[in-house]
Amino acid sequence: MSSFPTSYSRAPSMMFTMQNLSNINATNISIGRLTNQLASGLDILRPSDDPVRSATISTLDTRIESTNQILQNLSFAGSSVGTLDQLLADAKSLVDEASSIASSQINSDPETRESQAVIIDSLIDSLFSIANQESLIGYTFGGSAPGRQPIIYDRGAYRFVGEVGGITAALGAASNVPLTLGVGNAIGELSNRLEGSVDLDPGLTPDTLLSDLNGANQVGVNTGIIEFSYNGGQVAQVDLAGTVTVGDVLDRLNAAVVQYEADQSVTVLGPSAFSINGDSISVDIPAGNLEFFDLQGSSIGSDLGLVNNTAVPFSSTNPDGLNLDPQLTWTTPVSVFNGLGGSPLGSIQLTNNGATHTIDLSGAQTLADIKSAIEAGNTGVRVLISEDQRSINIVTESAGLQSHALSIAEVAGGGGTAELLGIRTFAADTPISVFNDGEGIDIVTGRTDPLTGLVDPALNTDFEINLGDGFTISIDLGPNDITTVGTLVAAINTQADAQLTAAGRPTTDFTANVGAISNGIEFNQDPGLASDPISIRPVNNSTAAQQLGFLDAKANGSNTLLRSEDRATIRVNNLFSHLLDLSEALKNDDTFGIELATKRLGLSQDHVIQARSTVGGYARRLDDETRRQEDRLVYDEAVRSQLRDLDFASASSEFAQLQLQLQAGLSVAAQTQQLTLLDFLG
Repeated sequence: MSSFPTSYSRAPSMMFTMQNLSNINATNISIGRLTNQLASGLDILRPSDDPVRSATISTLDTRIESTNQILQNLSFAGSSVGTLDQLLADAKSLVDEASSIASSQINSDPETRESQAVIIDSLIDSLFSIANQESLIGYTFGGSAPGRQPIIYDRGAYRFVGEVGGITAALGAASNVPLTLGVGNAIGELSNRLEGSVDLDPGLTPDTLLSDLNGANQVGVNTGIIEFSYNGGQVAQVDLAGTVTVGDVLDRLNAAVVQYEADQSVTVLGPSAFSINGDSISVDIPAGNLEFFDLQGSSIGSDLGLVNNTAVPFSSTNPDGLNLDPQLTWTTPVSVFNGLGGSPLGSIQLTNNGATHTIDLSGAQTLADIKSAIEAGNTGVRVLISEDQRSINIVTESAGLQSHALSIAEVAGGGGTAELLGIRTFAADTPISVFNDGEGIDIVTGRTDPLTGLVDPALNTDFEINLGDGFTISIDLGPNDITTVGTLVAAINTQADAQLTAAGRPTTDFTANVGAISNGIEFNQDPGLASDPISIRPVNNSTAAQQLGFLDAKANGSNTLLRSEDRATIRVNNLFSHLLDLSEALKNDDTFGIELATKRLGLSQDHVIQARSTVGGYARRLDDETRRQEDRLVYDEAVRSQLRDLDFASASSEFAQLQLQLQAGLSVAAQTQQLTLLDFLG
């Protein structure tokens, strides 16, 4: 029953009760929320409290989490790069010690050299340990495969089995800093000659990927819409978007032109329609002209060789587009290697790391099959596609003595496969500059007679060839004669023919040629002169004959042929090789070998210094990025704190106010519930 307290007003007591209860509950809710805020230290307890601020805080949370991860990565990266720097410093100290020993032994005695060779061998062991050191990430010289030991000892040589490049991580602006070093570093180097000498020139097939085409403009191939018309008539479009292979393009073109024929009531294509001819797209046009156009700003038709810059349309007399220049890939079929000239593959002989392998390539269907066959059987080589994607490269992984060098020769009955593929190490097109581990050869040239001041041929002769009957042929090599093995052989034959003819002898008495099967230059004499073998003697202190391998040449049983030693073998040009060469030279009391090893150690020293400088640059970039990320983290946390965190001073003041407000509310509610005489009289 309602009552009317006379102490306040003529209002129902129920209304006062509900109003007071509502005010007290609202105050309690505010106190409860503020209590949670004070306990958590957060101003926003749930996204609905302030959607705009909550969204901003969420973005900042993500950024701060990412920054913390990057900082952790940078810490690991700094440790790895620091390990690299220390290892390169150790390698630098090692090569300094080896260089000092080499310099001191140039004029030493055999016994001292023998004892110093033991120290060099210990340095090689130390280098082996350095090369296989690990950091927090893995093997520091393992490249992109840090989980695998990068250098192994294999049959007297040190074989680098690491990978190219280096492992990277999310490091912010320093994400391209490698944390490991791979192929090409001062320690893990592969052989110094890589490029194959033959453009295999793969042909175009329907299965050729558009991504594997250089295109008519040598900038690759794009896809999209192109236009065409027949005999200058209605222009139509064909959409090549989404095509993946050349076959896909041919299908789209065929379908579009067939539709055009139906729409325009004309006959455009012959029975062959769109097809492939050589490295181009070909169109069978019995009569009339079919012309393609690129949309403004597009080069799709031009890339595909369909749009000719000279505006020559396809016709019966001009059925072929421009050359699309397919790239060499591992899936390229051997059958489309135009560079082979239609010749089948046979076998090659590969010698590396002291072992000889005969490799049969006759069953290879693709370039990947060739790679697998050559790399199989622990040959210690890698097959790579050249950077211009036109030829293949063969490189050796083994750093050892000269006897461990790589050579690739022909096999009797092998069809000249090594030369067909451009991977024979001693051929007519082999540069003389790669002889002797890239040192080339030295000749005497330009010497003049001290009396006349004129160039004297007698003073510029490099070596003499003595035939079996005692006839001597003098060879004077000039700079143009030593560009390739072919030019060298041609110069020897030209000078020999002139001297034989001048002496009234037939030119068949002597010829020089590149060995058809075995590597080396072959000197041949007429059987009638073969009572003694051919011999070669250096003159004028020229080292050309020695450097060309002529002084170590071997005669056949009938004395009709003398084959030079192969000096075009391929060796790994790194610190291991140079130390091994120095050790061998010291043991053999070889002064020239010590001088050569000293020179090469100097190159390794420069390489190590350069590598350490590069790593130092990496460390500086990591330090700079760490500071930048730390600054960003501080700023983001400050902004987030302003948006999210509670102002304790203001909250405490508000909490006290709410407590007072609650107390007042309770007091008022108590007063409204006081009973009077009227409550009992009713």
